[in-house]
Amino acid sequence: MIRAVLLAIGKEFRLLRRDPVGLFMLLVAPVAVIAAAGFSLANIYGGAPSSSYAIAVADEDHGQIARVVIQALRDSRALSVIDAQDGREAEKLVREGKRAIVVAIVIPAGTTAAFENGARRSPRLILYSDPVRYLETVKVELALGEVCRRINVAGNDQARLKLGEARARLEREVADASRAADQARTAAENLARSAQHSRAAAEGQIRRQIDAAISSARAQTEAALNDAIAQLSSQAQAQVASERALIGQTRDYLQRLKKTESSFQEWLSELKQLAGSRASNIPPPPAFPEPPRELLALNDSQPQAPDFAALRSRLDKSIATPDVHIQMPPELAPGPLPEIPKISIDAPQDSGSIPGVLGFSILDINGSEVGPLSGFNAFDLQVPGFAVTFLLIGMLMGVSLALIDERDWGTLDRLRAAAAPLGATFAGKLLARFTVGFLQMAVLFAAGWVFFGISLGRSPWALAMPSASIAFAGAAFGLVVAGVGRTRDAVLPVGAIVIMTMAAIGGCWWPIDFEPHWMQTAALGIPTTWAMRAFNDLMIRGLPASSALLPSAVNLVFGFVYMFVGIAITRRRFARDAGW
Repeated sequence: MIRAVLLAIGKEFRLLRRDPVGLFMLLVAPVAVIAAAGFSLANIYGGAPSSSYAIAVADEDHGQIARVVIQALRDSRALSVIDAQDGREAEKLVREGKRAIVVAIVIPAGTTAAFENGARRSPRLILYSDPVRYLETVKVELALGEVCRRINVAGNDQARLKLGEARARLEREVADASRAADQARTAAENLARSAQHSRAAAEGQIRRQIDAAISSARAQTEAALNDAIAQLSSQAQAQVASERALIGQTRDYLQRLKKTESSFQEWLSELKQLAGSRASNIPPPPAFPEPPRELLALNDSQPQAPDFAALRSRLDKSIATPDVHIQMPPELAPGPLPEIPKISIDAPQDSGSIPGVLGFSILDINGSEVGPLSGFNAFDLQVPGFAVTFLLIGMLMGVSLALIDERDWGTLDRLRAAAAPLGATFAGKLLARFTVGFLQMAVLFAAGWVFFGISLGRSPWALAMPSASIAFAGAAFGLVVAGVGRTRDAVLPVGAIVIMTMAAIGGCWWPIDFEPHWMQTAALGIPTTWAMRAFNDLMIRGLPASSALLPSAVNLVFGFVYMFVGIAITRRRFARDAGW
């Protein structure tokens, strides 16, 4: 059994050594196709561009924004900037396709002023594009969008910085104003208290002045009254003395009169005595008049001077100091001062802040930051993808077609005559083709690293796991195709179509994320999908070697399933055709 397997392996290598076309298809053709595909699609995946796109730029603004935009476009390795005189010339360059212009960019006049002054309508750049060159236009749009984003971020950062400084300055001014307001309020309160004290002092002083005036007036009044009373008293005393003298004279007169009356009576009596009998002829004398009663009363009374002491006492009682209520005039007594409100000055809230610019940082799945529009090297996808594609084609030619040719040539009959089991022959062919496929993958990866600068990931040796598993699955699948196809003419087109379909759906030619969801789900049932997942994880995503364990194990399962099914089908068909 082992000898049969070794013989089959030796036979395969001898046949391969004598087949320059097969070697060409295994090594040279894949490198040529990889180079063509990689250089053609390099710009799509955003890696290092193999050539630059020509764009025309018309600067009608001649401001700071225009200079920044143009310089950023010139710094891009993917763009070649051509100056245009104005927007009309730029549009003409795109429309007429001169100088292979992909996009024309016009920076209108007033762009810088509108951007810096915050015009109501934001400034816009004008792009003229060729709709046929869609992918190139998208590439330029992305680059221009990144430039505009950086300008907007820088402008917003500067505006927020200025606003922050103005806000800090305003807060300081508000704090100073608040302190000044507190000081003013304190001064006003002190002034109000001082005014109250001053008013109270003024009222006291006025009261004292009024009291002094009243006291002075009272004193003057009392002095005047005293003088008047003294004068009246003197006059009264003089009058009383005069009256008393007159009364004395009157009293003396009355007494003399009375004595005279008594003497007259005595004279009359003597006269009558002297007249004797003729006394009756004497007429009666006139009667003396009675003095008035008041005169008689004066005779009995003594005139008294008025009691000026009692009058002085009554006047003192009547001259009382009034209770004076001071009513300040409105201009001097405005009434109670109003309560001075507490002045509170608050700083402006965040409603006046300029919102930030929402941006993003691009991190790969390892957490390392990458630049915007950095993409990846297209050959990191094309080398393993086309290597798997040509590996499957090689398995189709080396296993499927080779088995049919050996059956037609009678090689299997000679092995049967040499007592070599058919299963050992199939096993030898699988081992030989697995080895060839693995070496083919190794050579293509080495060529990609040397010629195209592909990444081999963190651990280059880890690429052996998916390479070995897809080589084994491809060899076993070739055995299935050999068992299904009856003739060489049937195997070649059917096998080629199946292999191309598997390569396309499995992401060998483009990222599988380009495909619709249902196709991505269906792709899980073919080994190319798992092989490309492992290669992408190791080479593009930079994941550790452990990321390739599951995809490699899945392809090993595919390989064993293909092997068992292929051996069963091929043994039955070839044994029946050979009459074994």
